[in-house]
Amino acid sequence: MPSQWKDACIRPLKCSLNDMASSLLLGTLALVSTVIASPPGYGSHHSSLNSDTESCTTSTALAPTATEPTTCSATKSIAYSAWSYTVETSTRYATPLPSPLALTTSYAPHFSKVSSLLPANATYTSYSLNRDATALRDGQYGQGAYARLWAPVSFNHSVPFTTTASPTPVATSELVYPPALYTACPNSADTCIDCYKLPEDFVWGVASSAFQIEGGLTEDGRGPSAFDTIGAIGYVGRAPNEADAELATMSYYLYKQDIARLAAIGVPYFGFSISWTRIVPFGTVGSPINQAGLDHYEDVIKTCLEYGVKPIVTLTHFDPPLGIQYNSTDFPDAFLYYAKQVMTRFGDRVQEWATLNEPNGVFRNNFPSVPNILMAHAKVYHWYKEELGGTGSITIKFANNLGTPLDNTNPDDVRAALRYQDFVLGTFANSIFLGEQYPEEVTSTGVNLTLLTDEELAYINGTADVWSFDPYTTGFVTSPEGGIDACASNKTHPLWPNCVVNTNVQADGWLNGQGSFEYAYIAPQYVRQQLGYVWNVYKPKGKLELPFHTLLNLIANLCLRNRRLRIWVQPLHGVLQGTKDIPKSSCPPTDPAQTKVAQQYDLERTLYYQSFLREMLKSIYEDGVNVVGALAWTIQ
Repeated sequence: MPSQWKDACIRPLKCSLNDMASSLLLGTLALVSTVIASPPGYGSHHSSLNSDTESCTTSTALAPTATEPTTCSATKSIAYSAWSYTVETSTRYATPLPSPLALTTSYAPHFSKVSSLLPANATYTSYSLNRDATALRDGQYGQGAYARLWAPVSFNHSVPFTTTASPTPVATSELVYPPALYTACPNSADTCIDCYKLPEDFVWGVASSAFQIEGGLTEDGRGPSAFDTIGAIGYVGRAPNEADAELATMSYYLYKQDIARLAAIGVPYFGFSISWTRIVPFGTVGSPINQAGLDHYEDVIKTCLEYGVKPIVTLTHFDPPLGIQYNSTDFPDAFLYYAKQVMTRFGDRVQEWATLNEPNGVFRNNFPSVPNILMAHAKVYHWYKEELGGTGSITIKFANNLGTPLDNTNPDDVRAALRYQDFVLGTFANSIFLGEQYPEEVTSTGVNLTLLTDEELAYINGTADVWSFDPYTTGFVTSPEGGIDACASNKTHPLWPNCVVNTNVQADGWLNGQGSFEYAYIAPQYVRQQLGYVWNVYKPKGKLELPFHTLLNLIANLCLRNRRLRIWVQPLHGVLQGTKDIPKSSCPPTDPAQTKVAQQYDLERTLYYQSFLREMLKSIYEDGVNVVGALAWTIQ
């Protein structure tokens, strides 16, 4: 584990009262410290664990009050002394991963032993996009059909190069850790700092997605995906100057550079997604398989292992084929057809799999798509476990911004918050983790969602080995004017069907945290509630190395695409390393005005990660939540 990440987990957040000279400042900081240490729902009765678990004893210093005044004192002494400069920082370097990574366990049979599981009549071919070939009639899946497949989608950009770059040595100057964040009283902060450690087998790394980093959308036989319409020429709803992903960060050709740099800074896990339409360009059952796509991801995984990095694979990250959307009844079988090609070839070397990324965030109340998504996930899970004989871990990754009641004493607000969670998480998670029907708050609203049969519930139940989600931030929820029930019974209501009001403004008028790009608010005081909610409501149980699992991914998704997150080292590739013809978009929009060193320091995201991870440790040690891994978003 990179030691700078360890430091990020243990940097002090608060100071002991005895270290403060000003009683006014002391009172303010103590109050803040108390809020951070004890978020709502996790008070003092959660401060210690059972005797058979790891624990440490803490004591919380309270702010002075009229009845309990401060008892500390300090004597002021004014005098001259000898003066000299002192060094306030030290240069530290990352430790590269040992390489290559020698796998001692195979997570599925080698491809040579299970290739017979694939359709015997599958065609393996290659495509090259010629947009002038749309009139060519050379068969259902010929080059002409491939050109027509791409006809609805075109871009303003083209890739500047089409060969895979060899990794270059990482200069020592790129391996310098950022300076430690300053704290006023490091020796007396956080009593339990020495005993809150991550487990040795903690899954720790960074993540990405194919659409957001690869580029080369029209290269090497890839077919169009649903997300390719973002920034595409002539598409309805395209924002002015909206960037397409034909370039992104060119990771399709620069992946060796990316992986080499991850290894150089000591990142042990790399989560990436495979582009469905790079493997099956037409997306449909029985359509040809693109050999170039298989070869590419074979080399990505091979390169990971060569550098000592363990791969984590997501089968689709927002990018199903353009013609096969979630609401299509063909979706489950088409997804399984694609997944078989990937898992049969790479299953022996990949231990961690996710089927779909955040389907609860993209279905956008298109309720007929819900059973298709659930069945697609379940079919892949059962095939991997029962037919391929895979022993790795499979999950489905959700999105969730925890909804908390705007007024915790108002029953309507409490109901609104729970209803919000039911719509966002329960619609999918009830059947997978609890074997239960869709939430009543959802089904009683009159949405177009057919109840699952007993057979379907039995098939879907238990098809996740870990709980995986992206807990971006937390907001408040309140009931709409007129009440939830009035809204739920009126399909013309602007808030139907969710029928709740979301806000990041507290009842007293203050924001709940610092907003980043107007979305991911830095609100660490709610992290433990976020983790505690999914742990105690859905009770995920592990089936592999650990007895219990939850949270494969926690991320800070502060920008959708084309953003290189500079946390540890120089940019992985792109404008600062010679490829000046690759345009750089930005997030937040003020970044281009900053110097390179200002962008690298990146205090806002540093605070997000630091505070989130510290609260995650408290969740593990003080709340009994078994967090087994965290992937930072992203290497863009």
